Amino acid sequence: MATIAEQTRRDCEGRIRTLIVGAGVAGLTLAALLRQRGERPVLVERARDLSEGGYNIALYPLGSRVLHGLGLYDRLLATSQPFHDYQLGNGRGETIHRFDLRSLVDRYGPILGLRRHELLEVLRAGAPEATIVFDATVASMREQGGSVEVSFSDGSAAGFDLVVGADGINSALRQQLLAPSEYAYWDSEWGCWLAWAPPGLMAPTASAEYWGASRFLGIYPVRDGFGIFFGAPRTIVKASNHRTLARELRTKMSAGLAQEALAAIEASQNPFIWDLHDCRSAHWCRGRVSLLGDSAAAFLPTAGVGASMAMLSAAALADELTRVDAAHVDYALRLFERRDRKRVEAAQNNSRRLARLIMVDSVPMAWGRDQLMKFYSLDRALKEVVELMEGSI
Repeated sequence: MATIAEQTRRDCEGRIRTLIVGAGVAGLTLAALLRQRGERPVLVERARDLSEGGYNIALYPLGSRVLHGLGLYDRLLATSQPFHDYQLGNGRGETIHRFDLRSLVDRYGPILGLRRHELLEVLRAGAPEATIVFDATVASMREQGGSVEVSFSDGSAAGFDLVVGADGINSALRQQLLAPSEYAYWDSEWGCWLAWAPPGLMAPTASAEYWGASRFLGIYPVRDGFGIFFGAPRTIVKASNHRTLARELRTKMSAGLAQEALAAIEASQNPFIWDLHDCRSAHWCRGRVSLLGDSAAAFLPTAGVGASMAMLSAAALADELTRVDAAHVDYALRLFERRDRKRVEAAQNNSRRLARLIMVDSVPMAWGRDQLMKFYSLDRALKEVVELMEGSI
């Protein structure tokens, strides 16, 4: 059986020999864009296949527009569920505000819901010949003589002109590239469960959230169903059984949508558990190594823009790489970080602000927030999303 180095060395060709560490949203988007430009990057992925990681994604035109140039947009539309109605409720399951997002959709394009593995399959179709070595990680790397010498988890080694770390929020490559003082996690101190509900829970073009004190319930459409998020302070999530907690909360909710969504959590055999924190790196690039997507700046799910920002960053990196040769990769990486960091961190800040608004423990604070949100305008709700779409931050 070929070693990891033999597989990557055999298939990595082009002007810039590129190793992408991580076959998630950022890594696969970058691979597809580089393949389109005649490069032949290779990927290593620690998971066994692309189906791992069972949660749903909201994809804004901010990121999905990348797929037009790759010829993948129609495939994305066939896989996902567009939605434009958003209703906000309180901790008792009562709706306090409704937002119609069609003005945003008409201006920029659809907002789409889909399962993570479905998006990965769409992106994989953009680079079907690209080699992905699964069950593989980078053990160490060292820049030497104009290349990065990489040792893999099976003990084999190979050299590359460029290494891109796209291995997620808990990036092992980030730990190798940066000192512990050069990146930091921002912890919401909350966690959540994710379960799936069949169609019919609500209109397929609608989403809903219920914000309570020490409780959060989100309902988001995907093709032929809904993803249900149930969040609470981590101390509660760690100490509780999801079925017991959902059952208890159902008794405090008004009959209707919120109760049905909690029933889906209660019925779930093995819900996906998400620890809600993010990460920010002081540096994205060093020499011939770059971080990308969640490895550089991870997102809380509160604003739903993490996947979109990862795709946008991949497009920016691919663009900068088209204008250098292998000898000047480090120059392209510096320009990429200078170009992309401000808008990514602005979007990350927005997700953190929403987390502080959503994740409150005090009943009086939750009540005050409910009164405020009754009068929250659509323009205010969409302000920062529009600024991102227009490239003004």
